[in-house]
Amino acid sequence: MTTTIKNIILLFLIVCCLTSCLFDSSSNRVTGKYEVLWIDLPENQMLTKESELHSSSSSTIIEPYVFAVGHNEHYIIAKQHPTNGFQGGYKINVNKTNYYILDIYREKDKVFGPLTLKQFDNLRSELNIENIEFDQTYPDSY
Repeated sequence: MTTTIKNIILLFLIVCCLTSCLFDSSSNRVTGKYEVLWIDLPENQMLTKESELHSSSSSTIIEPYVFAVGHNEHYIIAKQHPTNGFQGGYKINVNKTNYYILDIYREKDKVFGPLTLKQFDNLRSELNIENIEFDQTYPDSY
């Protein structure tokens, strides 16, 4: 095999290795800087806040696995099945559902949760946000 062909094959392998993580994430905008994001595995889907709108830097607001989200101009609501984390391969516990309410109107986000369904419903009533629906839904598990 000639040196040119070897170099082309080597270059091809290097390019493949460098782009292997290119298509392993997805995100859906909730509102403003908030998005539902997963990287590497859909099972690690979480609610994040970008440091700046449309930036690649963000911080986790609600840990995986977030499977339903809704919002209005002041609040985001979310449903989450907890996972056993990185060490456990993000195995989703579908037997438990946590609920969250995120106050996005204040300068510093205030997260209420994890909440039980009863606590969630009571707080929604107290905050007068019963009309927010879970309008972004994802598979209950993978």
